[in-house]
Amino acid sequence: MLGGGLIGLAAAIFVLLNGRIAGISGIVGGLLAKRDKGDTSWRLLFISGMVLAPLSWLAFGQMLTV
Repeated sequence: MLGGGLIGLAAAIFVLLNGRIAGISGIVGGLLAKRDKGDTSWRLLFISGMVLAPLSWLAFGQMLTV
């Protein structure tokens, strides 16, 4: 329940700050289309976060559950 709320909050903040919907297919498609460099950096960071977040949870999640 908390995770869904955080995803919704992150999506709302993304729309407010960027004026774009956080859809993964559009983000990856824009990355592959090789647009200007300013557009590429946030796309790479977004995708990196999606990959690194579950890996971090796997690595450090056990430390949080006592």
